[in-house]
Amino acid sequence: MKSRFQPVFIFLCLVTISMSLATMSWAGETIQILEKEKKIILTGEISKALGTYDEHLRGAVEYLVSGKGGKEYGSIIVVDSTAKDVYDAMLKLGVKRGSPPFYNEEQDKEIAPKGESVLIYIEWTDNGETKRVRGEDLLYNVHTQKPMKHAAWIFSGSRLVYDLESEDEDAQIPQAFMSNDIVALNHLDGSALFQNPLPDAAKENTYKKNEKLLPPLGTRVKLTIEVNQNMQLYILISGRVQGVGFRAFTKRNATQLGIRGYAKNLANGKVEVVAEGDRATLDRLLVALRKGPSASKVDDVKIEERPFSGKHKAFEIRY
Repeated sequence: MKSRFQPVFIFLCLVTISMSLATMSWAGETIQILEKEKKIILTGEISKALGTYDEHLRGAVEYLVSGKGGKEYGSIIVVDSTAKDVYDAMLKLGVKRGSPPFYNEEQDKEIAPKGESVLIYIEWTDNGETKRVRGEDLLYNVHTQKPMKHAAWIFSGSRLVYDLESEDEDAQIPQAFMSNDIVALNHLDGSALFQNPLPDAAKENTYKKNEKLLPPLGTRVKLTIEVNQNMQLYILISGRVQGVGFRAFTKRNATQLGIRGYAKNLANGKVEVVAEGDRATLDRLLVALRKGPSASKVDDVKIEERPFSGKHKAFEIRY
């Protein structure tokens, strides 16, 4: 006799299999393009070849990110996608190709790269705990003896070179398509898709791996490249944050950064902050808010990303 529960059992099995296949498909993706959020997500790993030529390079690294077959020995992260994949994804986000660095013979000087800026985040799992940092945190500046400063990387799109595989003798392609150089640490490296805008980037051998934070070589990572666009952050800060000058501290830091919005004490003891500006600048404010003024003790910071409104003309304290 056929059980009346059999169809239900079969249905649940099909749903489970379908969900499993969907999970496998998502896990197998090497690149995701989130057009609405203006970001792309890549899979990769901490380069297993990092440090192969340390005797010659003295620990210096040339790239934050490269593709497989690129300069993996001098890169912090090797992604599973190619430079062309990343380039095409950026264009799909609506980001226009910038201009790579070059030497101007008439002016006898190097011209810095130009283009839209992006933020880079790295995420991995350590003993069941998810860690997420800015890409710069994995690098150490040998001159300042500190981790690399946070930067908004420039999408120049790489210098153009002749496409030797094309039947058209005049056809050109970004050099990164051949070298798989994706994020360069020297802003005069025109082979890469992205360059470092910091002044230190003009010096060679400035950066090494940050031994204190870098996960073991071969660790699988998720890398997010996010367009540095205007947005609003809704922030709730918990802890000893009222009666300690937290709102004045927030206003002072926000005003110095050119961020607009407000800070307000809530009845539940938390401080509410609404901040508007570009993402790179908002990240700098978040660093300050997580520390707070000297008399405060920040226990938790919850953040919600919202669309940019443009209605705030300054940063104020609300009562």
